[in-house]
Amino acid sequence: MFDVEEYYRLAHSGEKLTDEQNIRMDAYIQSFAHVVIWGGSFLGSAIGEYLLNKGIEVENYWDLRWEELKEIHGIRVIPPFTTKDRENTLVIFCIGNNVIRSTLLQELYEKGYPNVLRGDYLYEGALCPFNCSTDIESRQCQGSMCCRSMFCERLSNIVKSRNKLENPLHTFNITLIINQRCSLKCKCCTSYMNQYPLDQRKDIPLERICDDIDKFFDAMDSVGTITVMGGEPFMHPDLSAIVRKLLSKNNIGIISIATSGTYPIKPEQLVGLEDKRVNISFSNYEQSLNPNQIKMMHKNIEMVKEAGLSYTVGITMPEWLIPSTLYDLGDSEETMINKKQSCIQPPRCMQVKNGKLYPCDFGQSLHSLGLADYEMDYVDIEHSTSSEELKKKIRDYIEQPYYRSCGHCSYGNGTTSKAAEQGYMDFTKPLEL
Repeated sequence: MFDVEEYYRLAHSGEKLTDEQNIRMDAYIQSFAHVVIWGGSFLGSAIGEYLLNKGIEVENYWDLRWEELKEIHGIRVIPPFTTKDRENTLVIFCIGNNVIRSTLLQELYEKGYPNVLRGDYLYEGALCPFNCSTDIESRQCQGSMCCRSMFCERLSNIVKSRNKLENPLHTFNITLIINQRCSLKCKCCTSYMNQYPLDQRKDIPLERICDDIDKFFDAMDSVGTITVMGGEPFMHPDLSAIVRKLLSKNNIGIISIATSGTYPIKPEQLVGLEDKRVNISFSNYEQSLNPNQIKMMHKNIEMVKEAGLSYTVGITMPEWLIPSTLYDLGDSEETMINKKQSCIQPPRCMQVKNGKLYPCDFGQSLHSLGLADYEMDYVDIEHSTSSEELKKKIRDYIEQPYYRSCGHCSYGNGTTSKAAEQGYMDFTKPLEL
């Protein structure tokens, strides 16, 4: 019997899989009467092409856009869950969006499809060109649009393998927040930009950011990916200097600059961004933008393209989850512990901002907006006295049973809104939906 979990472990490890290991995976896939790929975007397309080249028949693609797509690689696209012989069907799950991934996987099992293969893990084992003996490049890890580098265990382990430490202080991703002002007014912004008073919508000084970079990354043994964001990062005049400061650290993997593309990019902001570890990630909010914003987005994309830089343009998302309200829910300690244990975010989504390390966007926003000041919810980077002292504090912080901000968080309610819809919603009180 083929051990799928062992294949996953090897794919995550960062080591190059042997031909024999992938041949056994191919045989496992072929052992099912029906093979379907759920997800017709970049990852699903790449997996389908791989299987066809191996002579493996794919019966159908599943996708909610089935009427629009019709077929991929000559394979018919049908609505999800419409394959009848469930016990003998292998569903290769190629949904890249981490926010909805766990819900959809659960739905698969609830609807009686017991045989599921993770397409992203198959990609890591069979198609990823990088391993512990090679460098990594943003043009593949981000630019191919097949990977989600922030959540890629293979990339993370490749970066971790560079220093041969027994118990390294390592994390998948760190988000570096460089400002709290934005060119959009998204009603359901997960960074709560609309909640900031006008006098607080400003850039964090370059000196403060560089000091944070030195202290934090010198305390870490390795970090898989770094997301640079705001607000809108291209509103910060010193973006180039910030990225170049990050690139001076050898213990990091991919740097992704997250932008809506709706603020004019200046040529000097692109200096130094040609490094193979850097990718400019344009979100695609065209369905909620006005004509001038759309024009600016495409102008910025063309400018980055002409500069020869690595970039991606996101897939249009019709909906966002409405973020949590910010007020205290009065949770018990047990409830907060359970929330942290079931949360997909920490320690993957920790944020460095203005001299402090936070557990996630929500915890950071709660403190930055002045709504709560819980000492257990952040690590003081600014006043750390040594790398070793800070390293111990970060370890202890990650291992905390809960953060007090968990008692404010109500994520998981499943309510949605139009993605990037412009407007205002007051998250400091119960929402009227």
